[in-house]
Amino acid sequence: MRTAFIVLVAALVVVAGALLGLRAARDGVLPGVQVDGVRIGGQSEAGARAALGRHAETKGAVTVRAVRSSPGGSADEPVPVIAEASDLGYVLDIDATVAAALRRGRQSDPLLALRDHLAAFTATIAVPPVEQVRDEPLQAWAQQVAERLQLPPREGRVRIDGTRVRAEQPRPGARVLQRPLVAAARERLLIGDGGVLRVETAPLPPRTTVGDVRRAVRQARRAVSAPVTLRRNGVTATLTPAQIGDALTTRIRGRGEPAAIEIAVDPRALRDAIGPQTISSFASDPASATFAVNDGSVRVVGGQVGFSYNAAKAARQVNRVASRRRPRNAVLTGDITQPQRTRAEAEALNIRRQVSSFTTYHACCESRVTNIHRMADIVDGVVIEPGETFSLNGYVGDRTTAKGFVGGGAILDGEFVEQIGGGVSQFTTTMYNAAYFGGYDIVEHKAHSYYISRYPEGREATLNFPTVDLKVANTSPHGILVKTSYSDTSITVSFYGKKWVEVSTTTGPRSNLQSGETQYRENDSLRRGQEVVVQEAGEGFDIVVTRTLRFPDGRVETEEEFTRYLAQPRIVERNTGG
Repeated sequence: MRTAFIVLVAALVVVAGALLGLRAARDGVLPGVQVDGVRIGGQSEAGARAALGRHAETKGAVTVRAVRSSPGGSADEPVPVIAEASDLGYVLDIDATVAAALRRGRQSDPLLALRDHLAAFTATIAVPPVEQVRDEPLQAWAQQVAERLQLPPREGRVRIDGTRVRAEQPRPGARVLQRPLVAAARERLLIGDGGVLRVETAPLPPRTTVGDVRRAVRQARRAVSAPVTLRRNGVTATLTPAQIGDALTTRIRGRGEPAAIEIAVDPRALRDAIGPQTISSFASDPASATFAVNDGSVRVVGGQVGFSYNAAKAARQVNRVASRRRPRNAVLTGDITQPQRTRAEAEALNIRRQVSSFTTYHACCESRVTNIHRMADIVDGVVIEPGETFSLNGYVGDRTTAKGFVGGGAILDGEFVEQIGGGVSQFTTTMYNAAYFGGYDIVEHKAHSYYISRYPEGREATLNFPTVDLKVANTSPHGILVKTSYSDTSITVSFYGKKWVEVSTTTGPRSNLQSGETQYRENDSLRRGQEVVVQEAGEGFDIVVTRTLRFPDGRVETEEEFTRYLAQPRIVERNTGG
């Protein structure tokens, strides 16, 4: 018995050795070998490689169709997302797979090798392919599927058509679960089975609720339940319920959860409903506060704000008014334009009564009187605020015919001549004295070169644009209102405000008296030997005027103003020609 067993083993060893020797001596794949159903047994290495290459192309061309069922199982499904296995990262490693096939029957373990050789003639030897699905392209595809097949939730909303209000209830959507999608796709790709891949989903809730819809419907129905009336500046506009409904819009307010359905009024639709003519009637220009003088006292008049229609503000206001049961009317809101000086600002200037006034006189009906009156008309009503400095040149500007000025007397190079705007120095002198006796600071002025008898000695001022100016600083804590008046023979300038200082003045004696010399000049238009006196001589002198200011707190300030008047030359024209 033992001898027979030994003989059997020896025979098997001999057979195995013979088979292994034969296998080692022969190239190619062992007969009966298959890879993923592809028969490569008995083929050379090159033949096996070619066969697996064709198989890799076939498997890489397998398509996967990702689809999502519509809620409720309806046939209305979205377009499937289709991709080939090679695009999703499927790769067959041909080199590694061929190497694995060639190892069958060539194992170092003789029993395993013998088993493969015996199986090669009696059965199929299945060699698993060396393959993979790369994660990066597969995940990217899953993200694309999730985006394209996601079913957004339907938010609740309110449909408004005139006075008809309808509710649309919210409905959940569906989001694609990417993890099971990736696992299922990978499994399909590895077995080479494409076709339809139905994705798994999870509910995607809407941001709005049934309660939100209910509240929005209630608000919309209230908005169109009755007219809304707007009024402004004596103008009234009434919006009918249908007009209100046509102007209403709905939107989801808020980005996070929870959200709300907001009922609003569209500004453009509201503008169309009100109409351009009514909107224009709502508008008004601002009216700056001014001062009216009556019997020496001053009162503030005017000071109304301006108004312009603002579509966005009006829409918000109509929405507020329409959301309540009553009252359903309001004063229209919009853009308020403040006047240059409000009534409150004018009152705060504390301009109450006349502080000072001064009058100078002139001959009637000369052209210079036109300029004096024109200057008075321009300056009348000027307000000088506390701390402000008023410039006569800066306010009136150049005296031109376009502004209504004419030729008048002026001094040029020591001689009285005709000049556009001439004579305004009389207005300047009058205003200077009004400021002087009001106690205000005269920061810039210039006396005439020659003394003119109609003006106070040392208390007068000339004017020339732009080099010679009169500037008055309001050093009081109250505003100044400048008022002017005139007759054919006089000009008056008055300062109104609030008495803040007692003013007295003294004029010193004339000193440094000078006589004017005679100047001759030729005039060929005269007869030979004829002489004509063009300008009489005038006396020159120095004078000092003192102003004393007594303040309520007991302070006393004294100001001295020195003026030197030149001697006015006697000018004679003659013809001395032979």
